[in-house]
Amino acid sequence: MDIKQITSQEELRSLLQRQSDLFHHISALNEQELSVRALLDKAVELINKGWIYPNKMSIEFRLNGESFTNREFTKSDWYIKASSPIKEEDELELFIYCKKDRVFLEEEKKLAQVVVQNVASKTDRILSRIEVEEEQEMLDKAYKLAHIGTWEYDMINDELYWSDVTKEVHGFGPDYDPDVESTIQLFKEGYNRDTFAKAANDAIEKEIPFDVELKIVSGQGDERWIRATGEPEYDDEGVCLRFYGISQNVTDRRQAEEDLEHNERRFKALVKYGMDMIAILDGDANYKYVSPASKHILGIRPDELIGKNAFDYIHEEDAKRLLNQFEGLSHRETTQLKPYRFLNSEGEWRWLESTVTNLSEDPAVKGYVANSRDVTERQIKQEEILNSLKQKETLLAEVHHRIKNNLSVLTGLLQMQAANEENEEVLKRLFDSVARINTMASIHEQLYKTNDYNEIEFSDRIQLLAKNIHKSFKSKKDIDLNFQCEPLKMSISKTLPTSLIVNEVLTNIFKHAFEGRTSGNIKISLVQTDIEDYMRLTITDDGVGLPDNFSAKESSSLGLKLIHMLSEQIKAQYFFESGKNGTSFNLLLKKD
Repeated sequence: MDIKQITSQEELRSLLQRQSDLFHHISALNEQELSVRALLDKAVELINKGWIYPNKMSIEFRLNGESFTNREFTKSDWYIKASSPIKEEDELELFIYCKKDRVFLEEEKKLAQVVVQNVASKTDRILSRIEVEEEQEMLDKAYKLAHIGTWEYDMINDELYWSDVTKEVHGFGPDYDPDVESTIQLFKEGYNRDTFAKAANDAIEKEIPFDVELKIVSGQGDERWIRATGEPEYDDEGVCLRFYGISQNVTDRRQAEEDLEHNERRFKALVKYGMDMIAILDGDANYKYVSPASKHILGIRPDELIGKNAFDYIHEEDAKRLLNQFEGLSHRETTQLKPYRFLNSEGEWRWLESTVTNLSEDPAVKGYVANSRDVTERQIKQEEILNSLKQKETLLAEVHHRIKNNLSVLTGLLQMQAANEENEEVLKRLFDSVARINTMASIHEQLYKTNDYNEIEFSDRIQLLAKNIHKSFKSKKDIDLNFQCEPLKMSISKTLPTSLIVNEVLTNIFKHAFEGRTSGNIKISLVQTDIEDYMRLTITDDGVGLPDNFSAKESSSLGLKLIHMLSEQIKAQYFFESGKNGTSFNLLLKKD
């Protein structure tokens, strides 16, 4: 039907009714449930169906360069255009195209403007809603990353809401359903619960927001520090409608603050009441801070030292050594200053010992920290000990020389007697005695040369003794010595008897084991046994062996009697083994 053919009032009312219905349908679109695209697509559909012009139309919305049209959209040169601003910068445009030339009514133009304004208003609210949702989403993410939970209490309906982070903060799982009474009971009984109750009451009655940090007993049973904030919301009549706020677990921070406070208290107590003098010096060794212990150690008040140079109080013989250590100290490096003399309030020299750390680049210190203690008494005792030790060393040297000289005199007398003796048996015994004396003298000589007067390395002693005996028996026989000795420390009281036993056994081997031969082998071993703390000394030769009727304990030989007597003295067991391949002497002795 052409618009020119509309002549009756009834037809005009019909057109106006369609206009009214179109406006009503567009107004009924729910922008809370729609996106911008869905809104504009539905608006296009409604305009296409409900436009007052009866013929088919082409509808187009334009927003930010994007076009929204009906399915059979076709542009033409005959159209109505209407627009409406969105926000401050954007604009929504509506184009209604007609397929053929016609004259548009003023009512149509007005309707197009009303429609685009209505749709623009809904679009604006949708964009605002999306912006708020995005901001809320970002805020929720930020809260979650910061472990900050949100909560809200609807006082009208008595409903309390906690976010998942809030539940986690209070030690509950995501399925926990909070209520006001149980929330209050979470706060630790006494100060913490009373403080929270008062803060909440003041917020309701006095409109005072609260921000408190209090202890709770969480849903998991442990104590936690919680930061809780709350702000009330009122209506126009002053009735509190709801509370909203945040909850945050601040246990780690509060614990760190408490630890820091305790450490500071301990440090202050240590500095104030400690026996060591703690000082801070600048790069030139001037005192910037001195602890109260200076009064106890030096008789000098801390304020009397501030600004003074430490080297003005240090003995000139010690100053150069300390200055080199002080100036060569790198940042954060620590050095130990050996005892030095420091002048006290009475003009007396006191021995101090200090530990110095370079903290000159630390903004909290900006200097060298020196921890000093009085070691005067210790230094005096050390000097007394050193003097006593020097005296004893002098005395020991004198005793050593006297013993050495006396042993030399004794061996000389025996050798003189041997020179006038014609009896071969007597000569033999005299020379054996000389050998025994030489063995004792060599042990004494080794003891004097060692730094440890309590113990001697016995394995070294055996090898030295064997080589000396080998050297003393000047003969044409080619005797090889083989050693397999593990380290063994022995006291002088056990070394001397054991060495005499070795002397008797080796002397006997060199005298008798290789008769009628030009060569031989002697093996000496000192090894750990299967019995704990016991060592086995074995001296083996490949000589002629012992007689068939040999008995060490029944023998009248002085050497064998000495071996038996000395073994009993050191509580050792011994035995001989002999065969075609030679003889073996075994001595089982316990370690010291």
